[in-house]
Amino acid sequence: MKYKYNSSEVKPLLTKYPKRIVLIGFATGYKTSVGKLLASRLNCAFVDTDAQIENTLASSVQQIFETYGEEYFRQAESKLLRQLNEDNIVVACGGGSVLADGFDEFARDSIVIWLTVEAATVRSRLGNTQRPLFDKLTVEELEAYINKRAPLYAKYASVKFSTDGKTPQEVTAQVYDWLRRLL
Repeated sequence: MKYKYNSSEVKPLLTKYPKRIVLIGFATGYKTSVGKLLASRLNCAFVDTDAQIENTLASSVQQIFETYGEEYFRQAESKLLRQLNEDNIVVACGGGSVLADGFDEFARDSIVIWLTVEAATVRSRLGNTQRPLFDKLTVEELEAYINKRAPLYAKYASVKFSTDGKTPQEVTAQVYDWLRRLL
C-alpha cells in the first residue's frame, strides 16, 4: 500500500500546537523510525534523544549505563529535554524519558504520541540489539516492565497507536492521518 502525504496540510498543526511532536513508548516501539519518517513528511527537524545523548557523551547508551549507571543517564536526559525548546520539531524519546526530571514540563507544549508495543513483540524486535535494561529479560519480565511504565506513558499521551504487527511506514501513516484530523 502506498501512502500519500501533503505536508502543507499538517504543518499548520505545529503552529496550532506551538512546540513539537513527541513520540514516547517502550523500547522497540518504532519511535525513531516513525519519528524520522514523520519529520520528513512534515519537512521539519528530527531529534532522537538517545542518539543525541550518545553524541554528547561520546558513548553508547549501553556504555553509559554500564559505566555511570541509569541515574547518570537520566540526568543527561533531563538536561537534554530542558535544552530542546525548538518549535516545529519531531522528537523520539528514549523509552525511559518519561522518568526523567522535567519531562512533564517538556511534554506540556507538545503533541505527545504513545507508540505501544506488546512484550512478545519487544522480545522479537530486540534480536541482537543491545538494550541494557532489557536484554536478558523474559517476555513475562518485559510485560511487567511495560505495565510499570504504562501509567506514565498514559499520563502524557495525547493519543496512542499500537505498533504490533505493523511496519514503521504503516504506523507513520496512521499518525499522520490522525494529525490531519486535528486541523
